[in-house]
Amino acid sequence: MTTTASDVLRGTPAFIVHSTTNEPVRELDRAHVWFWDLDAVRQLDTARRFVLSGNERARADRLRSLRLRRRFEARCRLVRHVLGPLVGVSPEALAFETTANGKPRLVLPGRAASAGRVAALDFNLSHSENVLVLAVALDRQVGVDIEVVQPGVDVLAVAEAQFAAGELAWLRALSPEQQRLVFYRLWTRREAISKVSGQGIASPTVATPSLATLHSFQFRFGETDVIGALALDVGVRRDAPADRGRVDLATGQRSRPSERVLGRLGATVELGSAVGAAQRIFAKEG
Repeated sequence: MTTTASDVLRGTPAFIVHSTTNEPVRELDRAHVWFWDLDAVRQLDTARRFVLSGNERARADRLRSLRLRRRFEARCRLVRHVLGPLVGVSPEALAFETTANGKPRLVLPGRAASAGRVAALDFNLSHSENVLVLAVALDRQVGVDIEVVQPGVDVLAVAEAQFAAGELAWLRALSPEQQRLVFYRLWTRREAISKVSGQGIASPTVATPSLATLHSFQFRFGETDVIGALALDVGVRRDAPADRGRVDLATGQRSRPSERVLGRLGATVELGSAVGAAQRIFAKEG
């Protein structure tokens, strides 16, 4: 029997894993997370691309690779279909802006009934190859990062350029297999922390926020290992001035913070249908 991320993480205090876009969000004191296999999402026909913004459609059309174009469209569509119902706005009507630090957020709609929900909601997303994760929190800022483990990457060489001396010494003392896993654990935790406020986008270093949660996770998708982390701050969301330029929801935010963030390895789990559920997400939409 296949074990899903929802099965394994159901009891964690960090976040709740959802397997479909229309699954209700009830426990507002926890973060909510969706995983998808972008390659399993049904291709959009011309008539159904209306849910994407004009900028998103134009960006998709500029991508030369059919695979990348389909992944991009799937990312935008999935994010819109999750966030829209949460704030009472149709997916195609959602608009995005960026904070001064470059973190995407929803634009407050003109309708007063939705304004409070939009202001309270924070979201973050990350993708690596065909795997996408979206994290949502209310009244707190959230950051999430995932990485597909790449066997060919020289993790020590990357660590020498990016990690603190203590982290590097720790990695060198491990076996090659442990080095790879610990490297990705450290990297994703750093990324998740920096993406809580978006500071890592604007600066090569970032002050560690006051965190209520820093949770690492790991799962296997087919023959691929995926490692990730989720971070939540402790307080009510702090708004920052916005830059209303176009937001590219296709890319996860990249950063290289300097903080030392260490964590122990977690168990590997089979993601199974929690990611594969993307094949069923739009079954009722025709």
